[in-house]
Amino acid sequence: MSLNPPAPTRAAAPVALLVVVVLVSAGVAVAATAFYFELRPGPPPRAPGLGANQTSVVDDLGRTVMVPLNASRIVVLAPSVMDLVYRLGLRDRVVGVGCTVGEQGGMENEYSPNQTNLWNLSPSMCITDYPSLDTAGVALLEPQLVLDTTITSVTDVETLTSTYGLPVVLLAPSTLEGIVGDVRLMAEMFPSVGGMATALEASLEGVLLNATSLDQGFVANGTLPNVLLTYGFEPGGYYSFGRGTFGESIVELAGGTSISAGLPIAYPDLNASGVLLDQPAFVLYGTSWNDPYLVADQTPSVWASTAPYWNQLNGTKIPFDVTVITEPDPTMILALPWFLHYLHPTIVPTPSGPPP
Repeated sequence: MSLNPPAPTRAAAPVALLVVVVLVSAGVAVAATAFYFELRPGPPPRAPGLGANQTSVVDDLGRTVMVPLNASRIVVLAPSVMDLVYRLGLRDRVVGVGCTVGEQGGMENEYSPNQTNLWNLSPSMCITDYPSLDTAGVALLEPQLVLDTTITSVTDVETLTSTYGLPVVLLAPSTLEGIVGDVRLMAEMFPSVGGMATALEASLEGVLLNATSLDQGFVANGTLPNVLLTYGFEPGGYYSFGRGTFGESIVELAGGTSISAGLPIAYPDLNASGVLLDQPAFVLYGTSWNDPYLVADQTPSVWASTAPYWNQLNGTKIPFDVTVITEPDPTMILALPWFLHYLHPTIVPTPSGPPP
């Protein structure tokens, strides 16, 4: 007979919810598509200006790709990748970015105003990437390297690699630790920024370690508030996160329990009346000013006036930039101290810097 009591566990929150499947648009960075693992091309023909100084890397989908060391011309086809490129001081090497040019708003459909300003992006850099990628437009820019995610179709990736001979590296982490792994992957491709990569990796690991330690304490003390984490709404319900998603990981590491925790659907649509019955202690809701595929014009005031049963949800409501939970990049991890503070304001002090 053991003298040690069983370790406390994270109990699933009550879920009085009707769940239906929702399609998450291309504007949302989601878990990697399984069939991408079948795409494992050999080394592509040498890209323009590639030179002999190359290295072999394995990307997030297990693809072995020959890439130039310290590529000077890069095309970036996802905001999550652009966040990493910017943090490693590589913005001046970016010659093109993916944009939904044909849709109202153009670049602003994929990049928030904050991102556009911070990364100094302009419409002149745009390459149409939705509903399909302009592969010829990518090739015309003569990049030495294309950094992408699984948002781009297998066919378009094959065209870039086989037809145009461009090395394409897919950065599609499936966990928060995978984001840290992408920092290491970038350091392999860009040894010139190795010092910055090492510092960023250490910073991210420190945030994750601290959040894990705090969360374990909250679990042990039984102080895990129920949370609704939502990135949008419709008249009948709220879009949330189920099992194995970044959203679920964020809530758990922030010392909370999602009311949709454990649901087998990755991105469920939670029935509004069920959410009302659950009465989550906190409603963390993502806002956007621009993305028609995500939460178009769902600013805090719009949520307050339009979201179902909003005034009858008694929990603390906290808005934040929706890209923090939909784009798996360093910003997602660096925002964790704020989520810890939101859920445990008397224990976790206000972080330095602006909130997400």
